Amino acid sequence: MLDMIKGFFRTRLTKEQRIALDLHECIVQAARAPDLYLRAGIPDTLDGRVESIALHAFLLFHRMTGRPGWDTVGGALSDEIVADIDRSLREMGYGDMKIGKHVKKMSQVFFGRFDTYWGALSNAEGAKPLDAMLKRGPLQDREVDPARLAALVAYVHAQIDHLRGQSDADILIGKVVFAPAAPLFAALPPIEFETEGVA
Repeated sequence: MLDMIKGFFRTRLTKEQRIALDLHECIVQAARAPDLYLRAGIPDTLDGRVESIALHAFLLFHRMTGRPGWDTVGGALSDEIVADIDRSLREMGYGDMKIGKHVKKMSQVFFGRFDTYWGALSNAEGAKPLDAMLKRGPLQDREVDPARLAALVAYVHAQIDHLRGQSDADILIGKVVFAPAAPLFAALPPIEFETEGVA
C-alpha cells in the first residue's frame, strides 16, 4: 500500500522533482552509512544525521554546480531538502504555528554549511580549514581521536574524486553513486555515542 501511495504522488511530480527526489534518496542513503557513525565518530543524533546529510548534499552540489542543466535540477533538489526538513519536524510534533520558523532556521544552517565547506576546499581567504569545519559540523565539536578526523577529511576528498568520475548525464537523470564508507574507515575501531530517536 505504501509503495502504491508513493507511486501515485510521484506521478504528480514534475520531471525535475522526480529527479531531485531520486538524488535526495541517494544522498540520505550515503549519509546514513553505519561506519560514519560507528567509526568516523559522527554522533548518531538528530543533529549528527542532519549534518551528515548536509555534507553529502554539498558534495553533490560541489560536483555539479556550474554544469549545464544543473540549475533547474539543483533548484528542485534544494526544494526537496527544505521539504524533507519540514516533514521531519512535523513528524517530531511541530505544529503549523511554529514550524515555519524552525524550517527557516534549520535550512539556513544546512545551506550555510555549503559556503563553509566550499571556502575550506578552495582555500578562500579567511575560510577555516576543512578539518575544523568537519569537527564543528558532522562531529558536533565533540572530542574525537585525531585519526578519526583525518579519516573523515580523507573521506570527503575520496568522495569528490569518486563523484568526479560519474557523468553529468547520469546525475542529471537522478543517478548518483557515492563511494562506500566502510573501506575508508575499516582501520578505525568502533566508537559508541548515545543515540536519540529518529526524526
